[in-house]
Amino acid sequence: MWYQSMLVAMVLLLCPSPWEISGQGRMGMSVVDAVTQQDLYNLMDTLFTGYKPEVRPTTAGEATYVYVGIYLLSIQNLDEKSQVLETSIIMDADWVDDYLSWNSSAYGNVTYFLYPQKKVWLPDIVIENSVESQRQLGYDENVVLVDESGLVNWKPSQVIKTGCDIDVTYYPFDTQKCKIIVSTWMSTKDDIDIDPESGSSGLLLDRYSVSGTWELISNELENLPTERGLTRIQFTLKLKRLRTFYILNIILPVLFLSFTASMVFFLPADAGEKIGMGITVLLAYAVYLTIIADNMPQTSLQVSYLAVYLTILLGLTALGVVLAVVVLHIHHKSDDCKISKRTEKITRKLRTLLRINRISMETQGEPEHGQAQKRTPLTKAMDKSGQHKKSLSAITPLNDNVNFSPPPSYKDDKEEITWPKVAETVDRVMFFLTSLLIAMVTIIFLPILALGGS
Repeated sequence: MWYQSMLVAMVLLLCPSPWEISGQGRMGMSVVDAVTQQDLYNLMDTLFTGYKPEVRPTTAGEATYVYVGIYLLSIQNLDEKSQVLETSIIMDADWVDDYLSWNSSAYGNVTYFLYPQKKVWLPDIVIENSVESQRQLGYDENVVLVDESGLVNWKPSQVIKTGCDIDVTYYPFDTQKCKIIVSTWMSTKDDIDIDPESGSSGLLLDRYSVSGTWELISNELENLPTERGLTRIQFTLKLKRLRTFYILNIILPVLFLSFTASMVFFLPADAGEKIGMGITVLLAYAVYLTIIADNMPQTSLQVSYLAVYLTILLGLTALGVVLAVVVLHIHHKSDDCKISKRTEKITRKLRTLLRINRISMETQGEPEHGQAQKRTPLTKAMDKSGQHKKSLSAITPLNDNVNFSPPPSYKDDKEEITWPKVAETVDRVMFFLTSLLIAMVTIIFLPILALGGS
């Protein structure tokens, strides 16, 4: 039966395996049987015998051209206070290694293989504007793909932190421009020349996940001038802040507070809550100003319009507290302190202009002491008698010798001005003036924020 076993073995050697039919195998080989594995071992021995990853792989001595593209995976965070952009990226770099090319037909048609990155030459590419300590991209266990022409493809993934100049002028309706600069660490242009991938115009967004805080409006690619002999390329991201969160948590509460800032002057002095209400609104503005200051970089190069707006409202509210103290002082002045003619005249005109003159036709016929007389049957009869005499006097000529005097109920219609009324008038004037100022400041600053940041 030994010849049957020999026949089966010969059939297995001559017939193609399923891996040969599919054209692919493990480790990028077209066949994966014992013979192909041996060819791969032979290829590795041939390529890496005497190979030194520290030596730049060129036989002619010309510069090694490295073509770089960056896949943007996500925007992790943009810290305005520390001015740092944190992104997750995959760098796609290609170059030709003259020492790693072979004839695939001589090694079982192996066209490519994967190999640990620490065992092949890698360009000293770094993120130039990184705020972290510079280190080699990728990690030792990461692999590179090498094909038969010597083309090496390297795709290290990493979370990088780069510096970003934050402009807080239109916060929170701002748009920021952040940069990612790729350059060599020590190799000059004569050794390594970095160029963008063919057809690339910016960051590659095929794998990008949308951020919940920032909207990526555009990204650009630019070749920077050579600096100290180093080649550099720059990726620029234009980010627009998503506004819904800030409108609901900052803008609308500030607007609501601005309506209450002037109400301290509408509160009657007798209520006893004017100072408490003013200080409460003042503290609320101070809290929001502190929150905004905590989210902004400590710089004097730009000034946030929102911070200026809140500071103005804070100043108006502080002025309101001071004036509320003055109003209470006027309201509780003693009656022994006489009101000057000028103060009385101005107060009377303002009360007439603001329509807070409380005199009415019902009070014009009251006695001098301002107390209504009790209506009794006797007084009612006297009133009727007086009315009858008045009607007779209208048709009967009066004797010139009779002294006629007006009824005792007649008096001037001018309102008596007291210190509480002076305080009330000052309150009403300050209410309208403060409301007007707050409305003007709001109308000026909010459109600047909304339109300037777009």
